[in-house]
Amino acid sequence: MLKSLYIKNFILLKEAKIDFTKGFNILAGETGAGKSIIIKALDVVLGAKANKDMVLGDVASIEAVFEKEGVETVISRQISTTSKYRINGILSCADDVLTLRNKLLDIHSQHQTYTYITPKNHILLLDNYISKKHNEFFELIKNYKETYLEYKSVEKKLQNLKENYQNNLKEIDFLKFQLNEIDEAGIKENEEEDLIEELNIQSSAQSLKEESYKAYWALYGDNNSIVEALSNVRYIVEGASSIDKNLEGALSTIFDSFENLKDAANTLRDYSSSLEVNEGKIEELNERIALIQKLKRKYGSDIDLERQNLQKRYDELTSGENNLDELENTFETLSTSVNFMAGQISSYRKEEASILQKLVEQELTSLELKDAIFEISTENTTLSELGQDKIEFLISTNKSNLKPAPLSKVASGGEISRVMLALKTVFASTDNISTIVFDEIDTGISGITSNAVKNCMLKVSKDTQIICITHQPIIAAKADNFIWIEKENKEKTDIKISILNDEKRLEKLAQIAGGTVNQESLDFAKTLI
Repeated sequence: MLKSLYIKNFILLKEAKIDFTKGFNILAGETGAGKSIIIKALDVVLGAKANKDMVLGDVASIEAVFEKEGVETVISRQISTTSKYRINGILSCADDVLTLRNKLLDIHSQHQTYTYITPKNHILLLDNYISKKHNEFFELIKNYKETYLEYKSVEKKLQNLKENYQNNLKEIDFLKFQLNEIDEAGIKENEEEDLIEELNIQSSAQSLKEESYKAYWALYGDNNSIVEALSNVRYIVEGASSIDKNLEGALSTIFDSFENLKDAANTLRDYSSSLEVNEGKIEELNERIALIQKLKRKYGSDIDLERQNLQKRYDELTSGENNLDELENTFETLSTSVNFMAGQISSYRKEEASILQKLVEQELTSLELKDAIFEISTENTTLSELGQDKIEFLISTNKSNLKPAPLSKVASGGEISRVMLALKTVFASTDNISTIVFDEIDTGISGITSNAVKNCMLKVSKDTQIICITHQPIIAAKADNFIWIEKENKEKTDIKISILNDEKRLEKLAQIAGGTVNQESLDFAKTLI
């Protein structure tokens, strides 16, 4: 059950904490007082979409505390330019919150009413009802969907193989040509970079030969060379160090430099001698670079990766004939499986639909729709991800209707509300959800019908916590927890939320019933209580 809801800076609500109880909780107040803001906050903290327009100031905060089977769960959300969820204080994602929501609470709003009316959703509602009663049906549906998706995937592959077989032969020839073209080129890793570097050397060979020889000559070429000068310096320092040992370090450095320069000079000389201008080599390098660049333009910068992709595609196509036989066998096996499971699912649906429609009719009778006939139509249709059934909820609300027809075409607004309540009441017996929120489900009803709706919600609230927005004094009078919402106009509009004691509850019931509080409306409120 929902124990409490804390809201701060959300839409018009600056700050409030609402405590809920077991049983029947109602939210009441004048139209536009802000009751729906409370439900919206609860919806948002449990994963519904939120935007910056909902934030009063910089940051909005919402925290919901639930208790189920003695375990307390705290879900919070902060909304600003982004949203942050926490579950029991631990940063969480929206998917985790939505998973918890499905186990904790169900909000019935106008949007959900539309969901119940729309025929395409009826099969999902029926399946959810059956799954809650029979875990084996839940597993059957799960396995069927997985098998069906595999079945459709194999069917598509098989169709493509058959339709494109001739086109594949042409593609195989072209792939073979592409693979041969890449293989014949025999491109090595980093070859283009190495070739460009070698081409630069070859193109500058004459200049490199001359410059390297000049450097050699300057170092070691004649009596005025650097090495000769350093040799003289060495002899000088050598003589001086024989007198003062402190110069031995300097002498060692000069000696090493002398030897290093000699080695460098010899290397330059050998390098200059080895260089030859080879026009044929330059042409060969240019041709090789051009080939690599051509293949890169054709196949992309990573030729090796593209070759792997081409080979993979080639292997797929060349194994086509074997794949065709294999796929046909797999398809037959999967076809048998999905049809068998679809038949099992249909049997479940027909049996449980018969039970469900009787239970809903019983609830409709208690909700002052005594002549209502509720029917769940089950027809075989084309195999799909949902099986081979077309499911639709039909209703006849009075004796003048010849036969049940779609909900949206027959039921009025007040009747739709009662059908929704009947379905919720029946579903509540199988759901593990401990809290149901009704957002003005009593719209379009009054009098005896309101009393029937009240009795229905009271019955459900014995096992399931009910939170209900209502404008009906008959319904509000029986609340275990009476929450009054009203607007306060100070500097800015704010919302005031109060948990009413017996005296205040009587006053507000009188206000709802009569518009004003006087002895007549107070007496009427007492009779309701």
